[in-house]
Amino acid sequence: MSIAVICVLIAILMPALTNIVGKVSAGKGYDNNSPRVWLEKQTGWRQRAYWAHQNHLEAVAPFAAAVILCFVAGVDKAWLDQWAMIYIAVRVVYTLIYLANIGALRTLVWMGGMAIVVWMLIKAGMALGVVA
Repeated sequence: MSIAVICVLIAILMPALTNIVGKVSAGKGYDNNSPRVWLEKQTGWRQRAYWAHQNHLEAVAPFAAAVILCFVAGVDKAWLDQWAMIYIAVRVVYTLIYLANIGALRTLVWMGGMAIVVWMLIKAGMALGVVA
């Protein structure tokens, strides 16, 4: 399995992992019968973990699409693997900054992750002859 595919798998699992962090730390206070209601009532870092969960859900599709398009376009595998790993590292940093409640830095890191996705899409477009 390629490193880029493993990175897509990690990106797919990241929303669940950030959600679990908030839920498990609540111990018996977590309500599994009404998880969304319970999550909406959270404050502090548990609330931010839930928000990070939601952002990971939003971010996984563009990243997966970019990786798939790079494969289809025949983009250099080593290049793709490298940038896929960097993307995952950026998303991990993003999550930690989100939990730490450092808003301005979080936005910059988010923009870095999206820039990687855009760069992957441009690279795929160039390989397909779509982007000049």
